[in-house]
Amino acid sequence: MGRYRLLVGMVAVAILFYGGLVVWQSRHNIADPPVDIATAYLRATYARDFTQAYDFLSSADRQVRPRQSFVTSQGAYSGFTLEIARQLAGYMKIWTIERQGNGARLIIKVGYRVPAPAEINELLLNWDQDRLNGLPQAKQTEILRELDTRNRNGKLVHIEGQETVELVEDAQGWRIFLDWASGTRVQLESQLSDGHKLTVRFAASEVMAKSDELFLVNLTIKNPTAQAVTFSVSHLLEPASVAEDLQLVECGLLTPTTLDGGQEKEFAMAYQLNSAAGQSHRQIKLTYEFAIKKP
Repeated sequence: MGRYRLLVGMVAVAILFYGGLVVWQSRHNIADPPVDIATAYLRATYARDFTQAYDFLSSADRQVRPRQSFVTSQGAYSGFTLEIARQLAGYMKIWTIERQGNGARLIIKVGYRVPAPAEINELLLNWDQDRLNGLPQAKQTEILRELDTRNRNGKLVHIEGQETVELVEDAQGWRIFLDWASGTRVQLESQLSDGHKLTVRFAASEVMAKSDELFLVNLTIKNPTAQAVTFSVSHLLEPASVAEDLQLVECGLLTPTTLDGGQEKEFAMAYQLNSAAGQSHRQIKLTYEFAIKKP
Protein backbone atom coordinates (compact mmCIF):
# COMPACT_ATOMS: atom_id res chain seq x y z
CA MET A 1 0.00 0.00 0.00
CA GLY A 2 2.86 2.34 0.85
CA ARG A 3 4.48 1.78 -2.54
CA TYR A 4 1.16 2.38 -4.29
CA ARG A 5 0.68 5.70 -2.51
CA LEU A 6 4.24 6.66 -3.34
CA LEU A 7 3.71 5.83 -7.01
CA VAL A 8 0.44 7.78 -7.15
CA GLY A 9 2.14 10.70 -5.46
CA MET A 10 5.00 10.64 -7.95
CA VAL A 11 2.59 10.59 -10.90
CA ALA A 12 0.63 13.50 -9.45
CA VAL A 13 3.79 15.52 -8.94
CA ALA A 14 4.90 14.76 -12.51
CA ILE A 15 1.56 15.89 -13.93
CA LEU A 16 1.60 19.09 -11.89
CA PHE A 17 5.20 19.74 -12.89
CA TYR A 18 4.54 19.20 -16.62
CA GLY A 19 1.39 21.32 -16.58
CA GLY A 20 3.19 24.07 -14.71
CA LEU A 21 6.11 23.85 -17.13
CA VAL A 22 3.83 24.31 -20.15
CA VAL A 23 2.18 27.36 -18.57
CA TRP A 24 5.56 28.77 -17.51
CA GLN A 25 6.99 28.30 -21.00
CA SER A 26 4.02 30.02 -22.67
CA ARG A 27 4.30 32.99 -20.30
CA HIS A 28 8.05 33.32 -20.65
CA ASN A 29 8.31 32.83 -24.44
CA ILE A 30 10.53 29.76 -24.19
CA ALA A 31 11.61 28.52 -27.61
CA ASP A 32 9.27 25.95 -29.14
CA PRO A 33 10.56 25.26 -32.70
CA PRO A 34 7.28 23.94 -34.25
CA VAL A 35 5.26 26.83 -32.84
CA ASP A 36 7.97 29.32 -33.81
CA ILE A 37 7.89 28.10 -37.42
CA ALA A 38 4.08 28.18 -37.53
CA THR A 39 4.11 31.73 -36.14
CA ALA A 40 6.74 32.91 -38.63
CA TYR A 41 4.84 31.33 -41.52
CA LEU A 42 1.51 32.89 -40.54
CA ARG A 43 3.11 36.31 -40.16
CA ALA A 44 4.78 36.00 -43.56
CA THR A 45 1.55 34.98 -45.31
CA TYR A 46 -0.40 37.77 -43.57
CA ALA A 47 2.20 40.23 -44.92
CA ARG A 48 1.97 38.60 -48.35
CA ASP A 49 5.70 38.06 -48.04
CA PHE A 50 5.57 34.79 -49.95
CA THR A 51 9.28 34.74 -50.70
CA GLN A 52 9.90 34.36 -46.98
CA ALA A 53 6.89 32.10 -46.44
CA TYR A 54 8.32 29.65 -48.97
CA ASP A 55 11.38 29.16 -46.76
CA PHE A 56 9.15 27.71 -44.04
CA LEU A 57 7.64 25.00 -46.30
CA SER A 58 8.59 21.33 -46.20
CA SER A 59 11.06 19.92 -48.69
CA ALA A 60 8.26 17.68 -50.05
CA ASP A 61 6.15 20.73 -50.90
CA ARG A 62 9.08 22.65 -52.37
CA GLN A 63 9.73 19.76 -54.73
CA VAL A 64 6.21 20.14 -56.16
CA ARG A 65 6.23 23.92 -56.70
CA PRO A 66 9.34 26.04 -57.32
CA ARG A 67 9.70 29.26 -55.37
CA GLN A 68 9.06 31.64 -58.28
CA SER A 69 5.88 29.86 -59.31
CA PHE A 70 4.55 30.07 -55.77
CA VAL A 71 5.50 33.71 -55.18
CA THR A 72 4.19 34.94 -58.53
CA SER A 73 0.87 33.10 -58.29
CA GLN A 74 0.09 34.40 -54.79
CA GLY A 75 0.22 38.09 -55.62
CA ALA A 76 3.09 38.98 -53.29
CA TYR A 77 3.63 42.53 -52.06
CA SER A 78 6.84 44.37 -52.85
CA GLY A 79 8.60 47.62 -52.05
CA PHE A 80 7.07 49.96 -49.50
CA THR A 81 3.78 48.01 -49.54
CA LEU A 82 5.65 44.97 -48.27
CA GLU A 83 7.36 47.08 -45.61
CA ILE A 84 3.95 48.23 -44.34
CA ALA A 85 2.58 44.70 -44.32
CA ARG A 86 5.61 43.41 -42.43
CA GLN A 87 5.16 46.10 -39.78
CA LEU A 88 1.50 45.17 -39.35
CA ALA A 89 2.45 41.48 -39.17
CA GLY A 90 4.74 42.39 -36.30
CA TYR A 91 1.66 43.45 -34.32
CA MET A 92 0.12 40.00 -34.82
CA LYS A 93 -0.61 37.98 -31.66
CA ILE A 94 -0.59 34.17 -31.96
CA TRP A 95 -1.26 31.58 -29.26
CA THR A 96 -1.50 27.80 -29.21
CA ILE A 97 -4.95 26.25 -28.71
CA GLU A 98 -4.34 22.58 -29.39
CA ARG A 99 -1.44 20.35 -30.30
CA GLN A 100 -1.62 16.79 -31.66
CA GLY A 101 0.88 14.25 -32.90
CA ASN A 102 4.31 13.11 -31.96
CA GLY A 103 7.56 12.12 -33.56
CA ALA A 104 8.21 13.85 -36.87
CA ARG A 105 4.68 15.14 -37.55
CA LEU A 106 2.53 17.63 -35.64
CA ILE A 107 -0.81 19.37 -36.10
CA ILE A 108 -1.08 22.65 -34.23
CA LYS A 109 -4.23 24.74 -33.89
CA VAL A 110 -3.54 28.38 -33.09
CA GLY A 111 -5.57 31.49 -32.42
CA TYR A 112 -4.54 34.84 -33.82
CA ARG A 113 -5.34 38.51 -33.47
CA VAL A 114 -4.24 40.79 -36.31
CA PRO A 115 -4.84 44.34 -37.54
CA ALA A 116 -7.73 44.46 -40.01
CA PRO A 117 -6.23 45.68 -43.31
CA ALA A 118 -9.54 47.01 -44.63
CA GLU A 119 -9.88 49.33 -41.64
CA ILE A 120 -6.78 51.30 -42.65
CA ASN A 121 -7.56 51.51 -46.36
CA GLU A 122 -7.82 55.29 -46.30
CA LEU A 123 -4.38 55.74 -44.75
CA LEU A 124 -2.87 53.13 -47.08
CA LEU A 125 -4.45 54.37 -50.33
CA ASN A 126 -6.63 51.24 -50.60
CA TRP A 127 -3.46 49.13 -50.67
CA ASP A 128 -2.67 50.36 -54.19
CA GLN A 129 0.92 49.12 -54.60
CA ASP A 130 1.81 51.50 -57.41
CA ARG A 131 0.73 54.54 -55.41
CA LEU A 132 2.23 53.36 -52.11
CA ASN A 133 5.55 52.38 -53.64
CA GLY A 134 5.73 55.69 -55.47
CA LEU A 135 5.28 57.87 -52.38
CA PRO A 136 8.15 60.19 -51.35
CA GLN A 137 10.38 58.84 -48.57
CA ALA A 138 9.10 61.44 -46.10
CA LYS A 139 5.48 60.38 -46.67
CA GLN A 140 6.38 56.70 -46.30
CA THR A 141 8.08 57.40 -42.99
CA GLU A 142 5.02 59.36 -41.85
CA ILE A 143 2.72 56.40 -42.61
CA LEU A 144 4.91 53.92 -40.72
CA ARG A 145 5.02 56.25 -37.70
CA GLU A 146 1.26 56.71 -37.80
CA LEU A 147 0.70 52.94 -37.80
CA ASP A 148 3.09 52.54 -34.88
CA THR A 149 1.31 55.31 -32.95
CA ARG A 150 -2.10 53.75 -33.55
CA ASN A 151 -0.80 50.37 -32.43
CA ARG A 152 0.73 51.72 -29.21
CA ASN A 153 -2.43 53.68 -28.41
CA GLY A 154 -4.73 50.75 -29.16
CA LYS A 155 -6.32 52.55 -32.10
CA LEU A 156 -5.95 49.76 -34.67
CA VAL A 157 -9.05 47.65 -35.34
CA HIS A 158 -8.25 43.94 -35.01
CA ILE A 159 -9.80 40.72 -36.22
CA GLU A 160 -9.47 37.33 -34.54
CA GLY A 161 -9.54 33.82 -35.93
CA GLN A 162 -8.09 30.33 -35.78
CA GLU A 163 -5.79 28.41 -38.07
CA THR A 164 -4.67 24.79 -38.12
CA VAL A 165 -1.22 24.02 -39.51
CA GLU A 166 0.52 20.71 -40.08
CA LEU A 167 4.27 20.45 -39.62
CA VAL A 168 6.86 17.81 -40.40
CA GLU A 169 10.44 17.54 -39.22
CA ASP A 170 12.80 17.94 -42.17
CA ALA A 171 16.56 17.85 -42.32
CA GLN A 172 16.43 21.63 -41.78
CA GLY A 173 14.11 21.33 -38.78
CA TRP A 174 10.36 21.76 -38.44
CA ARG A 175 8.57 22.96 -41.58
CA ILE A 176 4.99 23.61 -42.73
CA PHE A 177 3.48 20.69 -44.65
CA LEU A 178 0.83 21.70 -47.22
CA ASP A 179 0.77 18.34 -49.03
CA TRP A 180 0.83 19.91 -52.49
CA ALA A 181 1.68 16.53 -54.00
CA SER A 182 -1.86 15.29 -53.39
CA GLY A 183 -3.57 18.49 -54.55
CA THR A 184 -4.96 19.73 -57.87
CA ARG A 185 -3.50 22.93 -59.27
CA VAL A 186 -6.26 25.39 -60.19
CA GLN A 187 -5.19 28.18 -62.53
CA LEU A 188 -7.39 31.27 -62.43
CA GLU A 189 -7.97 33.64 -65.33
CA SER A 190 -10.44 36.32 -66.38
CA GLN A 191 -11.88 36.99 -69.81
CA LEU A 192 -13.65 40.26 -70.58
CA SER A 193 -15.79 41.04 -73.58
CA ASP A 194 -14.81 44.68 -73.24
CA GLY A 195 -11.46 44.93 -71.48
CA HIS A 196 -11.62 48.73 -71.23
CA LYS A 197 -14.58 48.77 -68.85
CA LEU A 198 -13.39 46.60 -65.96
CA THR A 199 -10.14 45.57 -64.35
CA VAL A 200 -9.97 42.22 -62.56
CA ARG A 201 -7.30 41.22 -60.07
CA PHE A 202 -7.08 37.86 -58.31
CA ALA A 203 -5.63 37.70 -54.81
CA ALA A 204 -3.80 34.61 -56.11
CA SER A 205 -3.69 33.47 -59.72
CA GLU A 206 -3.28 29.85 -58.69
CA VAL A 207 -4.54 27.73 -55.80
CA MET A 208 -3.91 24.15 -54.74
CA ALA A 209 -7.19 22.32 -54.15
CA LYS A 210 -7.43 19.18 -52.04
CA SER A 211 -10.14 16.64 -52.73
CA ASP A 212 -13.34 17.10 -50.71
CA GLU A 213 -12.04 20.28 -49.08
CA LEU A 214 -13.17 23.83 -49.73
CA PHE A 215 -10.88 26.15 -51.66
CA LEU A 216 -11.41 29.88 -51.92
CA VAL A 217 -11.04 32.34 -54.77
CA ASN A 218 -10.85 36.04 -53.98
CA LEU A 219 -10.81 38.74 -56.62
CA THR A 220 -11.13 42.49 -56.82
CA ILE A 221 -13.07 44.14 -59.64
CA LYS A 222 -12.75 47.81 -60.44
CA ASN A 223 -14.74 50.04 -62.75
CA PRO A 224 -12.21 52.66 -63.90
CA THR A 225 -14.74 54.58 -65.98
CA ALA A 226 -16.95 57.49 -64.93
CA GLN A 227 -20.17 55.63 -65.73
CA ALA A 228 -21.80 52.72 -63.89
CA VAL A 229 -21.15 49.29 -65.41
CA THR A 230 -23.37 46.23 -65.04
CA PHE A 231 -21.90 42.81 -65.74
CA SER A 232 -22.51 39.11 -65.28
CA VAL A 233 -19.98 36.30 -64.82
CA SER A 234 -19.96 32.72 -66.06
CA HIS A 235 -17.49 29.90 -65.33
CA LEU A 236 -15.41 28.18 -68.00
CA LEU A 237 -13.54 25.02 -67.02
CA GLU A 238 -10.73 23.19 -68.76
CA PRO A 239 -11.04 20.30 -69.18
CA ALA A 240 -14.81 20.68 -69.52
CA SER A 241 -15.36 17.22 -68.01
CA VAL A 242 -14.29 18.45 -64.58
CA ALA A 243 -17.45 20.59 -64.35
CA GLU A 244 -19.41 17.60 -63.02
CA ASP A 245 -16.94 17.20 -60.17
CA LEU A 246 -16.59 20.84 -59.11
CA GLN A 247 -19.20 22.10 -56.68
CA LEU A 248 -19.87 25.82 -56.33
CA VAL A 249 -20.47 26.29 -52.61
CA GLU A 250 -20.64 30.07 -52.44
CA CYS A 251 -20.38 32.79 -55.06
CA GLY A 252 -20.72 36.55 -54.78
CA LEU A 253 -21.21 36.87 -58.55
CA LEU A 254 -24.22 34.66 -59.23
CA THR A 255 -26.45 37.56 -60.28
CA PRO A 256 -25.72 40.61 -62.46
CA THR A 257 -23.62 43.12 -60.55
CA THR A 258 -23.34 46.89 -60.95
CA LEU A 259 -20.30 48.97 -60.05
CA ASP A 260 -20.54 52.75 -60.00
CA GLY A 261 -17.95 54.84 -61.78
CA GLY A 262 -14.60 54.51 -60.05
CA GLN A 263 -15.92 51.86 -57.64
CA GLU A 264 -13.77 48.90 -56.58
CA LYS A 265 -15.18 45.85 -54.82
CA GLU A 266 -13.89 42.52 -53.52
CA PHE A 267 -15.71 39.24 -54.16
CA ALA A 268 -15.21 35.79 -52.66
CA MET A 269 -16.12 32.36 -54.03
CA ALA A 270 -15.87 28.91 -52.45
CA TYR A 271 -15.62 25.64 -54.35
CA GLN A 272 -15.16 21.98 -53.57
CA LEU A 273 -13.52 19.42 -55.85
CA ASN A 274 -14.67 15.86 -55.26
CA SER A 275 -12.24 13.01 -54.72
CA ALA A 276 -12.77 11.49 -58.18
CA ALA A 277 -11.71 14.69 -59.91
CA GLY A 278 -8.79 15.16 -57.56
CA GLN A 279 -7.41 11.75 -58.49
CA SER A 280 -7.84 12.13 -62.25
CA HIS A 281 -6.97 15.83 -62.72
CA ARG A 282 -3.70 17.23 -61.42
CA GLN A 283 -4.30 20.60 -63.08
CA ILE A 284 -7.40 22.49 -64.22
CA LYS A 285 -8.12 26.01 -65.45
CA LEU A 286 -11.01 28.09 -64.11
CA THR A 287 -11.83 31.15 -66.22
CA TYR A 288 -14.29 33.86 -65.20
CA GLU A 289 -15.97 35.16 -68.34
CA PHE A 290 -17.33 38.69 -67.92
CA ALA A 291 -20.20 39.93 -70.04
CA ILE A 292 -20.85 43.67 -69.94
CA LYS A 293 -24.47 44.73 -70.18
CA LYS A 294 -24.87 47.39 -72.83
CA PRO A 295 -26.59 50.62 -71.75
